[in-house]
Amino acid sequence: MRYSSLLLLALPTLFITSCINDDTVSYADWEQENTKFVADAANERNSDGTLKYTRLSPDWAPNAFTLVKWENDRSLTEKNLRPMSNSVVRVKYDLESIDGTRISDSYSSTTYGDSIYQTRPNQNITGFWNCVTNMHVGDSVTCIMPYMSAYGSTGNGTIKPYSTLVYHIKLVSIPAYELPLQ
Repeated sequence: MRYSSLLLLALPTLFITSCINDDTVSYADWEQENTKFVADAANERNSDGTLKYTRLSPDWAPNAFTLVKWENDRSLTEKNLRPMSNSVVRVKYDLESIDGTRISDSYSSTTYGDSIYQTRPNQNITGFWNCVTNMHVGDSVTCIMPYMSAYGSTGNGTIKPYSTLVYHIKLVSIPAYELPLQ
């Protein structure tokens, strides 16, 4: 009787341990796949040999970099306003994983009309904050955020741990700058 009780206690422990190990292995593979995706993007080149993505690292978090590719002619927007960390910004965005699976977008749930997401850069993940504060109004970018600039090793909701995020962002406006001074 005593041994059967111990066996009954040991079986759930073995089952739980095996499940934990399975998750760790699958996340290790996922982490490796995401790390390779970032490394490949960082080395991707345009037809003229220049790097396709610019690596941006904020001074306050040098290891939390993002890779940014401007989709517009920056010379046309370089004199436009650029947000600060605590500015209210209005953006349009699509968010996907490295395999192209759509995670979120501003088009399906908007509160400011015309598919606009309104936020402050410093109220978002580090990668989004870093990316948006390096844009000018009118810029459109593809921004690759390694997991250390996104949700890290824990993930968030449907976003798995170690997930690299690919944002397509257009900075539409910085509303407070557009109001007349009183």
